[in-house]
Amino acid sequence: MIRKAVYILIGIVVLFTAVYVWGYREAQKPPANNPQAFLREKRSPDKQVLVCIGDSITHGRVSVNYVDIISERLRSRNILVINAGINSELAYNVVQRLDEIIACNPDFITILIGSNDAHGAVSDRIARQEIKEMKLPQRPTRAWFRENFLQICSTLQSRTHAKIALLSLPPIGEVLDQHAFKQSEIYSRTVKEVAEMQKLTYLPLHERMVDFLRNHPHIPKYPYRDDEQLMYIAIAKHLLLGRSFDEISQANGFLLLTDHLHLNSRGARMVADLIEGFVLGQPPG
Repeated sequence: MIRKAVYILIGIVVLFTAVYVWGYREAQKPPANNPQAFLREKRSPDKQVLVCIGDSITHGRVSVNYVDIISERLRSRNILVINAGINSELAYNVVQRLDEIIACNPDFITILIGSNDAHGAVSDRIARQEIKEMKLPQRPTRAWFRENFLQICSTLQSRTHAKIALLSLPPIGEVLDQHAFKQSEIYSRTVKEVAEMQKLTYLPLHERMVDFLRNHPHIPKYPYRDDEQLMYIAIAKHLLLGRSFDEISQANGFLLLTDHLHLNSRGARMVADLIEGFVLGQPPG
């Protein structure tokens, strides 16, 4: 009996490990329209190129994919959209891969980065985790985010002809007076400061989302915690059980997010609306 129980336990461990590895690989799959894929193909000379830079919110494997929404909207206007989002990245990580973005010779660039920088300021545990997983040379701070963000913008300004727009960050959580939410607000102000300093287009995503939340008061089902448990459960429900991000969002009691960090369809459309307006020369209302 003991031996049988051990075999069963081992089988369960192996099964869960296999499921975890599969889920991780699925979540990390690069978008089909990533920069490297684009560079392997010949660009059509009659098409303009938009590159969307970001983290998992842009990558779109664990969040509703706003880049796909943009791509569909702009297809009839002969604009190719490249998804330069990579899960878990901070501004520092984006600095390391600017060459491949520049090589795409973009006509438009949007930058939505900083949610992980802001999240790293929430607690020591998250900061340590980001240092380890993302191979950071130092602890994430607002000053370091600003330094890296400025480097991203100045490099793209000097080495491309693109029109560049910076988006403020989605909120972390949907409770306006929580510490994590406040960090996304603080880092969004840094984005705005850089946009003004560099004379770049500023797209007020954070402000638009906060206005929506103020006009639709509610209490999410699960309070914010810095262990990211809700995020991993949401990813598992989506990848393993086939639940849509909107179903997960609704079950968790969110209006714009799914798991305190990533976007449902309503949140993704807000990003898409701002970027579409920027590309078409329509100032945000």
